[in-house]
Amino acid sequence: MAHIEQRHRRRTALLGLVLSLGFATGCANLGGGPGSGPSPVDAGAKESRSAAAAASSVTAASVSGQEYVALGSSFAAGPSIPPVKEGSVAAACMRSDNNYASVVARDTGAKLTDVTCSGATTANILASSQAGQPPQINAVKSTTRLVTVTIGGNDVNYLGSVTSYSCQNSGEANCGSVSTSAIDTALGAVSGRIQNVVKAVHKISPQARVFLVNYLSVLPDGAACTGVPLTASQLAYERTVASRLADATAAAATVTGATLVNAAAASHGHDACASTPWVEKYKPSSGRATYHPNEAGMKAVASLVKYMIGTSGPLPAGWTRCASEGGTCTFTGTRAVAFGSGAYAYRTATGSTPCTSASFGGDPAADTIKTCYVALAGGPYGYTKCAAEGGTCAVPGYNRDVVFGTNGTFKHLVTSGSVACTSAKFGGDPAANVVKSCYIAPNGAPAGWTKCAAEGGTCAAVAGQPVMYGAYGSFNTAVATGGTACTSASFGGDPISNQTKSCYTAPAAPAGYKATACATQGGTCAFTGKRTVAYGARGRYVYKTLSGGATCKAAVFGVDPLYGVVKSCYLTY
Repeated sequence: MAHIEQRHRRRTALLGLVLSLGFATGCANLGGGPGSGPSPVDAGAKESRSAAAAASSVTAASVSGQEYVALGSSFAAGPSIPPVKEGSVAAACMRSDNNYASVVARDTGAKLTDVTCSGATTANILASSQAGQPPQINAVKSTTRLVTVTIGGNDVNYLGSVTSYSCQNSGEANCGSVSTSAIDTALGAVSGRIQNVVKAVHKISPQARVFLVNYLSVLPDGAACTGVPLTASQLAYERTVASRLADATAAAATVTGATLVNAAAASHGHDACASTPWVEKYKPSSGRATYHPNEAGMKAVASLVKYMIGTSGPLPAGWTRCASEGGTCTFTGTRAVAFGSGAYAYRTATGSTPCTSASFGGDPAADTIKTCYVALAGGPYGYTKCAAEGGTCAVPGYNRDVVFGTNGTFKHLVTSGSVACTSAKFGGDPAANVVKSCYIAPNGAPAGWTKCAAEGGTCAAVAGQPVMYGAYGSFNTAVATGGTACTSASFGGDPISNQTKSCYTAPAAPAGYKATACATQGGTCAFTGKRTVAYGARGRYVYKTLSGGATCKAAVFGVDPLYGVVKSCYLTY
């Protein structure tokens, strides 16, 4: 069974998972502040987030002001990346002010306490002081809500052994020795040690969301280069160590309910031998740290973290382009409007709204030309009206997702039987002073997605590809690391009880972009002037504003959003 990056174990679906590396809000998802799962509201009814909940909510999830603690070793601390944070402990830990936690905090407004330290082991997080600071776990408080952890590499001597081999093969002295038996023994125990870190966090703050961020890929998938002086056998062994460490971290996430941030998978093709590396080579430029992340690597990891945290929502299916940035989006009545490119800000407006960052309270996707989109009138894309406000929506059969609202703003219930179409029943008024209705979810795929397996089967997927599991508007979403068992166990639970479920994969083009690609990988996407281009496949995209056309390849966009899959480029309508 493939390891799965579970989306906070919440009932929500992404209508276009987005990877906007290097941009201010990055790629995030779960628009509308997803709930933490179902809770009883009355007999026969459950309150839950659903496909339409993610698609239709107009308030982006926010972590601004939340207390955020960063734990971990050098791949979290960022040695050699300027500037070093102020203070003697930060200097001793080689803690950069541009490490991924710092970037995440600046971009999201989270209140960061960074206690990462180069050389840290799980013991330095849980029990042992280091570099003049107490165990890192002491930074976690009952009020902490976000925790990122990158740990385990020093427990198994991963980079230490790679560096020792490189030193020996370069004919240098005092290289140290490598004990493969000791590494193998440590690898057998490291998942349990990482689990203990997560458990310690949750013991202090049960409400904290923990994100286990694994290590960027250091070693090439092919032959070694001069920057990585390893023999073929050493390279093969160290790839095994890296893979086992990544598997151990994934297993710890599964056991503890933490969220895996798979930097290892996302960074394939950006190793120390790559033309656009996210880590340094054995003999880096002066002042840089051997085999450690550079600025590009930290920005990439920060965007992955933001994507997993869910600081904004991807564009829902069925929304219509209404204006380019700087123009005016005009429509009839009171509607929800989205503004962005890959990551979006939302607002409700009546009649029209300026398509500007100022109008939407900030820039959701820095350094890109953005677009405005207006929500469908009436219900969510694919949903059917079942009652007017004040009436009763008859829900056939077993549980279904039912929404209450209009024009892009909705409250949700997953329920069976009959449900009153009222603000009181749905826990509030989603659109004050506007006539609302109730709408019922369709069977089958979430809007625009394609069935890849029936329940109990296997969905053919690649590492990094989003997969959804569920029925009737209620889905659990995961990011696969390979073929994925279409079962509740694989997706962190049953998204909708008493229903036959299926698995679905993402559409070819991101929502809001033309269905036909302007180029396939390696080709040229032709256009005049400046345009924002989406590059990727299968629901994973990176966005960049370019001028006068662009070659459709990872080097242009700075990242390969889905390793090992032929990608395409797309333009907005």
